[in-house]
This record gives sequence, structure tokens and C-alpha cells, in this order.
Amino acid sequence: MEYADLKTFSCYKENNYEAAVETLNSLQSNASVLEKARLQKDRQAITNVPFTEKYLNRLGIPLDKIDQQLKIIHVSGTKGKGSTCAFCESILRYHGLKTGFYSSPHLIEVRERIRINGKPLSKEEFARYFWEVYNPLKNYMDDEHDMPAYFKFMTIMAFYVFLNEKVEVAIFEVGIGGLYDCTNVIRKPVVVGITSLGLDHVSLLGNTVEKIAFHKAGIMKPLVPTYTVSDQPGESLNILAEKALDIKCPLYIVPSLDEYHWAPYQIKLGLSGKVQWKNASLALQLSRAFLNPKIESVSAEQDKCIFPVSALPFQIHLPDALGLAQTFWPGRSQILRLKTATFYIDGAHTPESIEACVEWFLHASASSKRRQKRVLIFNTTGDRNASLLLAPLKRCQFDVAIFCSNIIGTANESASKDLLNLMVTKDQQVRRSNVNSDAWLENGFRFNGTSSQKQMVVALPTINTALNYVNDKLVDNETDGMY
Repeated sequence: MEYADLKTFSCYKENNYEAAVETLNSLQSNASVLEKARLQKDRQAITNVPFTEKYLNRLGIPLDKIDQQLKIIHVSGTKGKGSTCAFCESILRYHGLKTGFYSSPHLIEVRERIRINGKPLSKEEFARYFWEVYNPLKNYMDDEHDMPAYFKFMTIMAFYVFLNEKVEVAIFEVGIGGLYDCTNVIRKPVVVGITSLGLDHVSLLGNTVEKIAFHKAGIMKPLVPTYTVSDQPGESLNILAEKALDIKCPLYIVPSLDEYHWAPYQIKLGLSGKVQWKNASLALQLSRAFLNPKIESVSAEQDKCIFPVSALPFQIHLPDALGLAQTFWPGRSQILRLKTATFYIDGAHTPESIEACVEWFLHASASSKRRQKRVLIFNTTGDRNASLLLAPLKRCQFDVAIFCSNIIGTANESASKDLLNLMVTKDQQVRRSNVNSDAWLENGFRFNGTSSQKQMVVALPTINTALNYVNDKLVDNETDGMY
């Protein structure tokens, strides 16, 4: 290539979203490397925070700069942390603040993970910021392996973006756990939230809710108020209380959503399902604490550190009501109505979340005038127990159950790059759909009140083949459609 051609190519690369995503994917750990890391999980986990700090320093972002220039809400939990963060972002945006929101994973495009004022970075913005972060890290490697992995890189990029965009509030959703999560480089958040706890990521966090609570409590900080929900399982609330007492921070229990002063407004949430009420209440308290910060601590002499929050003095204002009502968080209790089918979409991935999903689906679909075909499209990742997740779904009386992998299987090159997952092989993902379909059959789930028949259960290799199967085989033009 001539010099001019190289310069043109360089400019193209620096502004090309697909090139950025392809390079980002190279930071994923492949399946074999990940399996080796699992065997050394404790040793690997404790390096997450110091390594994240090292790479931030390499970019010229010491933790002191984050402490001084970013006002942060930090949220962990097992269920509802993404929804809680989304509610917070919307409320504070309606209060007139410029918001930054970092979440994971993404549904369609990786740029969804970093949002400014509720909107994902544009492709051009993502590409520009990506290379501004990637190139310095790449140019100053200590050795050939000295680059942050995918999630760590995205966390670092979020800090870089929020600082450059000069956001007035940065909302960070924890990835996994809390104590050893990359986001826990945050030392001085304005307020901390811990959503409902339960069993998930047990191979990394432990097989009891108490062990999981220990990890989630890891984001609590001295003197920083922490808010959580009341109905935590087992002894997990006591674990949070012990942490609060140890580091001398107040731990507040949020009230029920219907206890607030709503007049002249009504309770209206942009996210469906009764389970969202507790997330919305937590978001209201986090937002109010952010807008009205106060320094409190718990002395060593105190015999308690948990403080129930009374909803009675809490008057709902217009920005609060609008923020809750206008919250949009795709893939969470989402209804997508098409001409021939209505899709009820949810990302539930624990038994408790599935129970809540079932309640939402049965309520949301009850308004249909005619009994339509009910089709389950089900997918899991990781090491989740399919039988436990599937058990609550028997109440839905599905006509057909389709089990597929998490592979899109599309000819759209851009979408394929965004959704590429090197952490598991294609064979492993396809095998998982077969395991899930076998679990459905082995547990004798019933369809429409009759015993399940093998022809009613289908295992398919990709999401696209599952959708095509629905359109080609199941849509009946003689009915109102299906869901």
C-alpha cells in the first residue's frame, strides 16, 4: 500500500464500528482458556480489581480522578439490578441530569452497554471511544498477554466515556458478584444498591445465598448509604447487616411502592410485572439519596445498622413519576406485537425470576379474547440447572416447546460480530439445547392438560431457526395468531 492508502485505511478503521467490535471480540477468552480459569477461579477473581486499576492508570485515569470527577450509583444483586439501574437512569434524567449507564450483557449490539442520557452510544461514538482506549492499552503492554479481557475492557471504556462526556451521574451495574467484580474499583460512590438475592453463578460465588450475599456486599463502602429490599432469602440480610456494621455504613430497607405519597399521580411503570415494584422502590430511594446526599455512619457501639425507610415523608414528584413510567429496558418483561404473533420476552435466569416471569406472562396474556397457540422458546447459558428453571413453566400450558442455542445464525455480518461468543463452542451451545429439551421431556411436563409428546418438543441449533420454525410450522392463519 502507498502511504496515502495506509492513512485512509487507518482513518477508516478508527471510525468503523465493525472493526472495533471485531477487535473487541479478540479480547474474549476462548472456551479452553475459560475452563482453565475456572479451575483457578479464586486466584483469578482477586486480580480483577487491581488489574482494572492498572489499566485505568495506563489510560491516565487514576482512581483519585474517578473519586473526584464521577458521581456514581453502584448496584449489585442477583435479580433486578439491570431494571433497578434503568429506573434510576430514567428518574435522574427526568430530574434534568446528564446520565451515564453501564450495564451487561447486551441484547443485540455491544454499544448498548454504555448509554448516555438513556441512549446507547452511536456506532461512530463507540468506534471512536473504543480506539481511544484500545490503542494506548495495546501500545504499552508489558508482554503479549497484557490486555484486559472483554468485560474488563468494557468497564474501563465506560469510565473513559463517562469522564469525557462529563456525565452528572454514572450508574454502574455490577457484572458478577461484587467484591471481585471489575466495577469494584469504585471507591466512593454516592450511594449503593443491592437488589434481590438468590442462587446464580454458584460455580463462581458459592452454593448458598449467604455466600452470594457476601460477594454482593463487597461493593458496600464506609460512610456510603446502602439501600436494599426487605424480603432477602435465608440469612443473607444478616450478612449485609454484618458488613454494614463492620465498615460503619447505614443499611436502609426500602418500603413497598404503594406506601409512597403518589397523589396526584398513579403508580405506572415502564417495565411490566409485579416484581418490578420492588425494583422501582429501590430506584426511587437510590435516586433520592443521590439528589440529596447525606453522610451517615454506624458506630461500633450501635447494636443495629439496619434502618427501615418510612415511605410516608416521601412525596412522589413529577420527574419521579415520569421517570418510572417512561423507563424502557428491552428484554425484560417486554411484549412485542407482530402481525401474526405476539412475543413475550424476558431474561429470567433463576428459579425465582422464572416464577415472576410466569406470573407476568399469565397476567399479560389473559386479555386475549381467543385461546391462541402458546409456544415456548427457551435458552440458557452457563451451568444453570435446566430442570429447576423449567419447572415453573408447566403452569403456562404450552402447545410447543422449542429449545435453541444462543447463536443468532444470521447472514448480517455486523450482528454476527456483536453476538459472537468465544467463551463456549458452537457444539457446546447446541448440546445445551438438547440437554434442555431432554430435561423438559424427562420431567413429564404437560401441554394443554395432556401428557407431553415428543413431537411437541423441538431442539434447534440457532435462534433464527427457532423463529423460522414458528413462522413456517406453527402460525395458523385461521386463528388470531400465537404467542
